[in-house]
Amino acid sequence: MSHNLIEMLLRSESGEGPPSALASLKQAIEDHGEITDDDRRAAAARSGLPEATVYGISTYYDDFTQVRGDRHLRACTGTACWAARFDAQILELEEGLGLRVGQRSPDATLSLGEAVCLGMCHSAPAYRDGDTVDAGLGALQRLLNGSATEAFEPDWSSVLDRPVLTAAGTFNGLRRALAEMTPDSYLAEVKEANLRGRGGAGFPAGVKWEFARNSPGDQKFIVVNGDEGDPGSYIDKYLMERNPDLLIEGVALAGYAVGATHGLIYARSEYPRSAPALREAIARAHERGDLGDDIYASGFDFQITVEEGAGSYLAGEETALLNSLQGLRATVSVRPPFPAEKGYHELPTVINNVETLCNAPFIAEHGAQAYAGLSPGATPGTKLICLNERFVNPGVFEVRFATTLTEICHGLGGGLKDGHEIKALQIGGPLGGILPGDRLDTLLDFDELAAEGCMVGHGGIVAFDERTNMRELACHLLDFGARESCGKCFPCRIGLQRGLEMVQAPGDLDRDRLEELLETLEVASLCAHGAAMPAPIRSLIAHWPQELGV
Repeated sequence: MSHNLIEMLLRSESGEGPPSALASLKQAIEDHGEITDDDRRAAAARSGLPEATVYGISTYYDDFTQVRGDRHLRACTGTACWAARFDAQILELEEGLGLRVGQRSPDATLSLGEAVCLGMCHSAPAYRDGDTVDAGLGALQRLLNGSATEAFEPDWSSVLDRPVLTAAGTFNGLRRALAEMTPDSYLAEVKEANLRGRGGAGFPAGVKWEFARNSPGDQKFIVVNGDEGDPGSYIDKYLMERNPDLLIEGVALAGYAVGATHGLIYARSEYPRSAPALREAIARAHERGDLGDDIYASGFDFQITVEEGAGSYLAGEETALLNSLQGLRATVSVRPPFPAEKGYHELPTVINNVETLCNAPFIAEHGAQAYAGLSPGATPGTKLICLNERFVNPGVFEVRFATTLTEICHGLGGGLKDGHEIKALQIGGPLGGILPGDRLDTLLDFDELAAEGCMVGHGGIVAFDERTNMRELACHLLDFGARESCGKCFPCRIGLQRGLEMVQAPGDLDRDRLEELLETLEVASLCAHGAAMPAPIRSLIAHWPQELGV
């Protein structure tokens, strides 16, 4: 079964095998801008899925539910774009086009949709015209004029003399591991290095790898979570598009340690350049002999497949991502069993985010002790952080853990532009708490941020200046949470909508009633989307009670 599965994957990647329902529906959207019942029936016949299942898929993903004209425009409604202009740009775009978000012109020549985050938080607000992503000064007018251009993206930098993540991938770590280490000894090195996951929870990567390695079965998989959906974060975008060799090397190293021969990278459709950049880098790696059969004459075989999502924030949750990879709705599954035991097609699967795996080559080349020595804090290694458009110097920076937020925001970021002041920061995405601007002495590390009700999360840092209305920010976050719920569990599906209605209603908030709702979300939701959404709302209530009306 496992050998046939690998063959099926390779045929699908080359276009020789039957298309998944997702692939068929994507083709329908490209062909005529919407999905019809005939398209659903055809996708069901090709994929072998029931028509009801295909209907569910076609009504779930953002890329399928937004009708398209010959020219399809999308406005970013992510938090960094909201912080830049508080959605004024959306109204201006709608007025300029004569269309509302979600509409298509009567002659089907033009349509306007939205994207939660286009990864241009450094130059917000951002827009997408077909596959061209424009952002920043003049972008709105260019879009209206039909002359959108690829947005400028600032270079990234590292505070380290010997960068881990911003230095180009060399495959030296893979060469050393295959020549000098056994899978067990390299896995032991990763565990000793205490490489913690960079996607949110910070779970030790080596422990996760060991679970998968020890799970029964001859075939195992490495799955890369490149669905960087946190509004305000564009770290993985930089890694996938600027340093794909480093990621490819990290995936292969994880495969070596776990006993996998195939990796899958799940990239966001909101990043139109990511999947092509990865596929080109994989082809070059095959030509050099860094991927394929018998790599470096070591006896180790490894292949990588790139799959692209269809627009779903919840696809970043590991079980939802697996469902999406298998061509289904990106809804959350109950755990246990965990993916390390039963994951992709019920086989043991390691799921790590892009940045986590990009740390693996340094450990392979230089060792656990060198990795630990990079940081003065409790967490070894380095962290990429990204700053939003409000900063004088927005961009991606590689820093040591235990760096103060003052050093990051005022030292690297240069403070806020135009003389504005930092009223608050949201760190780690929409599920992270809100830190007041007078607490920038806090260290960027797991425990220190957790003590403030915040999180390292993905590493995105979104600053809000003194003009920000915190009740409107609460509405923005709850609206995002409600719209992006996968709907699998009713505390999240209903609770986030009820929370939004409470905060949107005029007058003071009923704090006791709101707190009951937040507690229900926290303890009863199936995944972190519902369970962690209370954190930013509680932060807003605690630090800005008058603005929240509690």
